Amino acid sequence: MSDKDLMLSGSIKDPSSVLKNSLRFGKQHSSDEIDIQQVGTLQDFFTGMSKLHAAYLKLGLVSAQPGDMLFSPWFFTAANRLFLAKVDEDVIGTIALIKQSGQGLPAEKVFSREIGQSGCCPERTAEIGSLCIDESYRGSGVLRELYAWIILYAVFFQRIDTLFIQVEERKARFYRDVLFFKQVGESRLHPAYQNKPTALLRADVKPTLAFLRKQLSPNKHLSLKEVLRSMNINHLYHKLVERMKEEKAYCWTAEHARHYCDCCCVRNESLNSTQRAELQKILNRKN
Repeated sequence: MSDKDLMLSGSIKDPSSVLKNSLRFGKQHSSDEIDIQQVGTLQDFFTGMSKLHAAYLKLGLVSAQPGDMLFSPWFFTAANRLFLAKVDEDVIGTIALIKQSGQGLPAEKVFSREIGQSGCCPERTAEIGSLCIDESYRGSGVLRELYAWIILYAVFFQRIDTLFIQVEERKARFYRDVLFFKQVGESRLHPAYQNKPTALLRADVKPTLAFLRKQLSPNKHLSLKEVLRSMNINHLYHKLVERMKEEKAYCWTAEHARHYCDCCCVRNESLNSTQRAELQKILNRKN
C-alpha cells in the first residue's frame, strides 16, 4: 500500500496529522503500577469476563447475561488470548487478540463479506476486542498501554500483518485519527451490541511501519527499535518480552470448559458448528 493509498483510505486525508496525534497519544503518562498479563488461570478468565460484562452492561452494549459474565467461545481456540491490566492484583482493564484461523473472527458475524473480500491471509489476520477499562482509570494512560501491548503482542509474537476491530460508530474517529486504522465499508447495526451502529476498522502493519519510518526520519532507514522508541513504546516491548518468558497461557480442561458453559447457561445447540468442534476438542481431552 502506497502513501497515497494511506491518504485516501477511510477518512484519513493527511496521515502526517495522524502521526502527530499518535505521538501525542504516546506521550501519555505511563504508570509502573499497571501490570498487564495474559490470563493464566480459570479464575483470572472469569474475573476478566465478569469485568467485561459489567462494563458492557453499563455502556448499554449488552443486556444482563447468565452468570454475570460474557460468554465468548473464541477463547476455546488455543491461539487466542485475553490480557488483564492489574493494579495491586485488582483487574482494572481487559483486551484480547482473536486470530482468524480457528473459529474465524467475531467481526465476521456482521462483516463477513468485507473481511472475506479483504485479501488477508487468515494465519496472519486477527481482531482486537474485549476491551474495557475501569472508569476510575480512564484518561490515565491505561488505554494507550493496553493498545500498545496488544499490537506489539500481535506483531512480534503472533506474526500478524492485518488487524481488525469493530467499534461503535461514534468512537471510530479516534482509531482513524490516532491509531492508523481505516474504516472498511459502511457501518452496520450490530445485533450482539443492542443494534448499535458499528464500524469495522482495519490496520495493516507493514505499510504503516513503512509510513512511520519515512515520516519519522526521511533521510534514514530507522531500525524497528528506533521506531518503537520514537513512538514511546520501547519500554512496553521489553516488558512484554519478559512477561512472555515468564508466563504460560491458560489451557482449558474439560471440567473448566463445562463449568464456563454451565455458568453462562450455554448449550451445544446455541453454538455454531465450528464453535462446537473447538469445544469438543477440549471435552475429549484426557486431563
